[in-house]
Amino acid sequence: MYKANLIAVTPAGSVPDDLRPFVDFKASLKGVQLKRTQLIAIFLVETTECYIPIFLDRGTTVQAVKEELAAQEAEMDSATEKVIENALADLPSEKKK
Repeated sequence: MYKANLIAVTPAGSVPDDLRPFVDFKASLKGVQLKRTQLIAIFLVETTECYIPIFLDRGTTVQAVKEELAAQEAEMDSATEKVIENALADLPSEKKK
């Protein structure tokens, strides 16, 4: 497994231009229509130039992020897990009908 370094947790509207193609490609693969406020965790796989964007939603879990990284033969450390956990906890709750 490769180490995945978290480089940003940011809304889609704030993704740097040089990383935008990775985010757009992932959104296309997943069939996701990105909103500017969509929170995205962007990882860089150590010793590569491979960026892995992961879309964070209210239903996303740390385990789901770990699984998505594992599918790319990457893993995050425990400090990064805590950052992701905090980012998920800070997501606004869904509006009640």
